[in-house]
Amino acid sequence: MFPTDAQITLLNNFLAVTNSREKLYRFIQYFARFYVFYLLRRGNGSKQTIQRWNDLKSHLSTGRKLFRLLKPVELAQSSIKAVFLHDPVLRVTQFIKFASNFLYFTFEALSLVDAVNFYKFRNMKRINEFGLKCWFLSLVASSISSVYNLKKLETRMKALKNENFLDDADSKIEQKTLLKQIDTIKYQLYQDLTDMCIPVGSLRWLPLGEPIIGIAGMITSMMAMNTQWKKINLA
Repeated sequence: MFPTDAQITLLNNFLAVTNSREKLYRFIQYFARFYVFYLLRRGNGSKQTIQRWNDLKSHLSTGRKLFRLLKPVELAQSSIKAVFLHDPVLRVTQFIKFASNFLYFTFEALSLVDAVNFYKFRNMKRINEFGLKCWFLSLVASSISSVYNLKKLETRMKALKNENFLDDADSKIEQKTLLKQIDTIKYQLYQDLTDMCIPVGSLRWLPLGEPIIGIAGMITSMMAMNTQWKKINLA
């Protein structure tokens, strides 16, 4: 069955956004990472095939860094805004999240400079490891923020259910809004927790290995693409 014109339009809307294409490339990159391990483990792939997929993984990693080259500018602004949040827990967690991501993407830019041979760093391995630690810290901060927000929303939900005007139209609207917010935060929390496998495994803090890292990357890439698709086509 061939796709309809409407379906192709939705796909074009999705692919027209830089962030959408970056997430798609991310999925392919982590699939290649998993597939290289699969071929090596099964022993049924030629050296040329394994090298082809390994090169694809490396080139996609470099290409994605170009997409995110100026990301630190956005994150610096978000870090400053986080300082002025009224809630003290969110102020700390959001600042740590954005500041850590700022450092992660800054060191990723240095990695890009090294990868394209514009300037070679002597301690590139340490730079990459520090970047991964910053990413892990941002994921931890984001997870804590999500759990905190979930607790607040669930408390409000319970209070709303205990009120005497449950059948009130405004009450029903607020309940639907709260449920939608809870689902969104839980989705992001699951994504962050799954993403943690990547820096934890890459830094060898836990023996997760290439297959787990590859699968985790594919899952979170699909989750991010799903969010992006809804944001663009279902807004």
